[in-house]
Amino acid sequence: MYFFMIITYILSFISLILLILSGFEGVFKLNIYGGLFPTPLGFITAIVYLFTEVLVMFFFVGTGVSIKEFVQENKLDSSFHARSFQIKRELYPPTLLNVFLIMTVFIIGGGVDTKVIPNWIHGILFYISFFHFLRLIVIQHKCFKDNTAIVLEMTGLTKKNETNSL
Repeated sequence: MYFFMIITYILSFISLILLILSGFEGVFKLNIYGGLFPTPLGFITAIVYLFTEVLVMFFFVGTGVSIKEFVQENKLDSSFHARSFQIKRELYPPTLLNVFLIMTVFIIGGGVDTKVIPNWIHGILFYISFFHFLRLIVIQHKCFKDNTAIVLEMTGLTKKNETNSL
């Protein structure tokens, strides 16, 4: 569990850096990587970002299934699973919205390159997507903390009042 959380945090940081670089490249019309790579930075950013967000969603799917099975096998209170489900209800809508926004920015970038879509539309959408991503990072961190607290409490490693300090 912790391995995937750490990988997710690292990938989220890399996605943030790539989004900053892509935005910087777009705003100032620069070629940051100096033409060393045949693939544009926006494409690399979109792939890393998308992989990261899919990993986040599957992490919560996987831990939710594990929590449900653990509760059933050990005949524990089903509130653990209900709390896990509530975390997903809190996490998935903003995550999916941000994936939609970032992927729209990436796709519209092609329209900007071919001069079909004005650059200012792409720019505004990028800023909206970027600031929503910053908000999403905070939401994901809270959900990781809450999910870890459920697992620790469920397995008896901490008591309910101790998990609030995590």
